[in-house]
Amino acid sequence: MKIFDRNLFLELTQKESEPFISIYVPTSRKSTNAYKDDQTRFKNQLSQVEKDLEKNWGMDERNISKVLRPAHQLLEDFNFWQHNSDLLAVFLADGEMEYFQVPIPRVESMNFIGTKAFTMPLVPELNDDGHYYLLLLNLDRIRLYEATRDVIQEIILDEKEVAVSFTVEEEIAENQGHLQGQGGVGSAGAMYHGHDGGSDEEKKTTILNYFHRMTNMLEPLLYKNPLPLYLAGVDYLIPLFREASKYNHLQDGHVSGAFTEKDVMSLHQKSWQLASDYFSSERRKRMNDFEEKQSEGLSIQNDKTALIKAAHSGALDTLFVDEKHEHVWGTFDTQKHQVNYQESKDKHSHCLIDLTISQTIKNGGKVFLMNSDSLPANDIMAGILRYPLS
Repeated sequence: MKIFDRNLFLELTQKESEPFISIYVPTSRKSTNAYKDDQTRFKNQLSQVEKDLEKNWGMDERNISKVLRPAHQLLEDFNFWQHNSDLLAVFLADGEMEYFQVPIPRVESMNFIGTKAFTMPLVPELNDDGHYYLLLLNLDRIRLYEATRDVIQEIILDEKEVAVSFTVEEEIAENQGHLQGQGGVGSAGAMYHGHDGGSDEEKKTTILNYFHRMTNMLEPLLYKNPLPLYLAGVDYLIPLFREASKYNHLQDGHVSGAFTEKDVMSLHQKSWQLASDYFSSERRKRMNDFEEKQSEGLSIQNDKTALIKAAHSGALDTLFVDEKHEHVWGTFDTQKHQVNYQESKDKHSHCLIDLTISQTIKNGGKVFLMNSDSLPANDIMAGILRYPLS
């Protein structure tokens, strides 16, 4: 799995086409029927899209086939379906396709046809509301995971980009030292790099130097989609890594023990015990901020128009959204800074809630998808402002 980051999200929101097709399908990491259930769900969505394109977009069979050809090719790619995450997001426009496999649990499939991507289902992957990284500090092989309360999945690190094995580096250095000794260079003055030689302090210094190199390679990848980072490993490695790391979202606490990739379920359970407190406190803080900001005129409730405008102007710091909201159809005129509502969907309208979400993220705000009972206002959206609206 690769990291789906904010830049990829923003690139996606800036694309337009007539039509632009978004499809979301829950997928399985393990299957007893060769992943045929996943393929069937995807096939059913394609069938619905075909009917919609013919009925509501007036497209003929030839043009529909052209637009959907990449998706049908993906449907028949048996190897592709063997490597699923929890959600497949597919976007089709102008005969081309882009897809992402992300660890976001979703029960129902859906599709959306408009002139731009429908992106709300991807929000949990960008917002750190329940998503976090777990870094397993095993000197034989460093492993990075992305996790939520329900799922965990390894992010495969490219060995050419990140130094993932301290052990391999030390073996190479040791072998080079032996070769130099055989070539006539005296070994008495050579530093020994192996695990079994040198004092404990020398070993710690060698490991610390490795962590400096490794973090310099790893952290730019993490900053593409900055999420809270938790550590797992034997206790003496944790302070060494913390000394080397410059990652701003490294969290306190760690999962203690000598783990390997075979312990992933235990790692998931123990790391969530740490992460759940962080996410609960972060959400509570934002909710408390909403109540406190009301007296200052810095919160909005029961006013969709004001929220939509604030998101586009960059004034919105935090957006709370009912995750099961009904679509609100319309357009936003950026020249006049005006919201135009429509009773029903047409080719050029979009869900204004989805548009508000993407604009909030684009301008550096936070988005929290919530059930209706948890919203701080009796509406499908509420928000906290950075500054008063004029």
